Amino acid sequence: MTVRISGVLKDGTGKPVPGCTIELKARRTTETVIVTTVAYGQPGETGSYSMDVEPGLYRVTLNTEGYAPSYVGDILVKADSAPGTLNKFLMDLEDAQYYPKALAELEAVAAEILKRAEA
Repeated sequence: MTVRISGVLKDGTGKPVPGCTIELKARRTTETVIVTTVAYGQPGETGSYSMDVEPGLYRVTLNTEGYAPSYVGDILVKADSAPGTLNKFLMDLEDAQYYPKALAELEAVAAEILKRAEA
């Protein structure tokens, strides 16, 4: 099952970036993707892009003619991920790096202890 990643690629001034290739390079092997394989998205003249992406962890690079490739971050696409923009997926993984699973589990335990103490 693929997840749709779509939106408009914009520069820092909010202008669309046409002619830029979005490169997704698999960082690990999954059931449907082999590590180091590359998928490409090609935004149109208005900067709009749409890609149906297999679940996996990807390194995202933007390639614009006349400029060096630009690594912009990693994204994690899960089978149950909601469709979203590339920006959303980039920010989601960044948030996950600062909010590890262990911390979330610890907070859940603390909430349960408080709940039981109040009962």
